[in-house]
Amino acid sequence: MAQFVRPKKMLADALDVQTVWQKVPDFKMGDISLTDFTAALNAADTVSKEHAKNRVDRTGLKVNRDDKFRILNDLVLRFRQAITGVYGLDSALSQQARGTRSRARKSPAEQPEAAPASASPPPASSNSGAAGHA
Repeated sequence: MAQFVRPKKMLADALDVQTVWQKVPDFKMGDISLTDFTAALNAADTVSKEHAKNRVDRTGLKVNRDDKFRILNDLVLRFRQAITGVYGLDSALSQQARGTRSRARKSPAEQPEAAPASASPPPASSNSGAAGHA
């Protein structure tokens, strides 16, 4: 489960997963169906909106919100892994659930070369006189 709760990002991820899941509504993760996922999504969204309204009394509400989002994030991660396992890493459904296909990802940008060292000579070591004469 997620340690840090980021409601906006988790809600956006969950909405993406819901869109993909609606394309294969008979897909299940164990005993979790689209209906169960939608209920978890709606519960997290409702608590988040309530949390935003009640800024004064939020101690218990924040804990409740964080718990709902941890459950939702766990379902999002499980769904993505299940879709990838069933349909393949490079499938269109996996792309929609995760964001991009592996073959469509850009390769890492070239790192710029390090700037040349300054023209000043390196500092002399403190024991250079004694070690140099043997």
